[in-house]
Amino acid sequence: MSSDDIMIVQGELFSFPDDDQPTRGYRGTVASKVAGITYRQLDYWARKQIVEPSIKASHGSGSRRLYSFKDVLILAVSKRLLDAGVNLQNVTIAIGYLMQRSTTQLEHTTILSDGEHVRECRDGDRIGDVLGNGTAVFGISVTALWHGIEQRLEYEPHVDVFPDGTVTASRMPSGGPFEELAQARMRKKLELRHEERSAHNDMGDYDPFLVHV
Repeated sequence: MSSDDIMIVQGELFSFPDDDQPTRGYRGTVASKVAGITYRQLDYWARKQIVEPSIKASHGSGSRRLYSFKDVLILAVSKRLLDAGVNLQNVTIAIGYLMQRSTTQLEHTTILSDGEHVRECRDGDRIGDVLGNGTAVFGISVTALWHGIEQRLEYEPHVDVFPDGTVTASRMPSGGPFEELAQARMRKKLELRHEERSAHNDMGDYDPFLVHV
């Protein structure tokens, strides 16, 4: 993939993001699950510096990587490019370009590829220009992935990331599956209590010495 292929449809490609200070970090197990790749693949990409965690890299035994929302999104896009038959070299080049986009810019992006070249389109007119040359292409809606990953991460544990680089201990999300499970158990317990009280009240109306006819 040449730089011309990207420049045709990207416009301000080399403007570096200025709104990408992450506020949450995700462990590698969460990042791989939400992105749809194996942890082994995630580890390989990190060690080969293909997609590295932007918050915290792994340094020695016992240290844990921390991925940002943007990292997880790019992992998911890369997975879909590979599944569509784009070779790793071109996927790696595409990753480099996507990394230079801000998280906000990626929310309004579509990736087009003919299997050999990868192009980023940011509006309908440019998508039409690419399709107009008659080449068979497939598209990946980064926008759809963006919102899907945002929703899925709401139910995953995370750490809070502060501007000085410090992070909190891992936290479970409010409203996440563990909280929902606890709420379901509480509802069940209350239902049982209500049934027991109803049964007790019914027994209170029964007099074993009264003959009923």
